[in-house]
Formats: sequence, structure tokens, C-alpha cells
Amino acid sequence: MQKLKKHSYEGRSENEVISNALNDLNASTEELYYDVKEVITGSIFKSKKYVASVILKNDIVDYIKSYLKDITDLMGLNVELEIQKRENYIKVNMISDSNAILIGKNGRTMKSLQDLLRQSIQVQSGIRINVILDTNDYKEKQQRNIERLAVKLAKDVVKTKIEVKMDRMNSFERRLVHNKLSSFKGVTTESVGEEPNRCVVIKPVEK
Repeated sequence: MQKLKKHSYEGRSENEVISNALNDLNASTEELYYDVKEVITGSIFKSKKYVASVILKNDIVDYIKSYLKDITDLMGLNVELEIQKRENYIKVNMISDSNAILIGKNGRTMKSLQDLLRQSIQVQSGIRINVILDTNDYKEKQQRNIERLAVKLAKDVVKTKIEVKMDRMNSFERRLVHNKLSSFKGVTTESVGEEPNRCVVIKPVEK
């Protein structure tokens, strides 16, 4: 597995550090991730400097390809990758004839792969990068299904005036429901219960 290329820069200000990185790498801020820390040096006569860890997004993409290829080869799977570099995250869509194996029960295998990939990138770079791992757009389809179900149940609640408790969901899925129904007239939503059994209740709103 290849190593992730990391660059380090120092300066008297955050702007100077970033400027040095951009000039050295001949890149724009949109082409890299960086983490700048303020460092105090000296015991008596203290001074301050700024240290930045910098990685290019293209190098992250190359590392992701290498990392996932090594893992999926060990799993005996042939996988193609579609990678999109977004402003605040990197989206990786895995395409294979063995999607069920990659996804796992309730998406657990895919989530484990995502967690391992994120952790590996942070260990290698020192920077926390949001990498979203998907398989044949499984997550997007699941999200659309959750939103469609939320709207259907909200319509039922408006009609019957009886609240509905949805199945247990993780925090991301609950947020999808809250956001989807935030402007839906006649209902309000509330998360109830304790993890891992926390769920969303859709309630009628009295006029």
C-alpha cells in the first residue's frame, strides 16, 4: 500500500504558511487540504509560529484508490471506483458484481470500510478528511427511500391527527427526516429514545 504524501510548512502567521504551501506546490486552496496549528516555543523568551500539514486532493485520491484496491483484492472482489472531489468531502462510489458483499447487512461492511479508510488517512496525514464511501449509490437510494417514507407518513399524520413513530435510525438518518419535514405543514418531528434505539416521532400540529 502506498504512503500518503504529506507536506509541512512553517511561518510567522497562518496566511504566510498557506501562501508558502500554495507557492511551493503550485496549487490553489481548492486543490488541497491543510491543518494549521499555533506553536509556542522557548521557555523564558517565548515566541509563536505556525505549522501547517498539507496534502493535495489528488494525492488523497491516489491513496484511496490504492487502499481500497488492496482491501478488495484481499476480499477477492473486482471493484471499480468513481471518485468525486467536493469542497468539504470526497465521495467514493464502489461498483462491483458483488455489491451485497461490499454493502453487508444494513450497510455494516461498507461503514466499516469507510471508518478504516478515514482512520488510515488521518494517521497518515494528521488531517481529518470526510470521505463518504458508497456502493452502487446504495446510500443515496436509501436516503431517498427514507425521505419518501417520511413524507408518506407525514401525510397520514395530517389526515388522521395521530402521531407515528418511525423505526430506529442513526443520527444521520434522523436528521434526513427532520430536514425533509421541517417545512411540511401540519406536522412536527421529534427524536425520542436512547441509542441505539433512538427514532423519530412525527406529530400532528394543532391549528
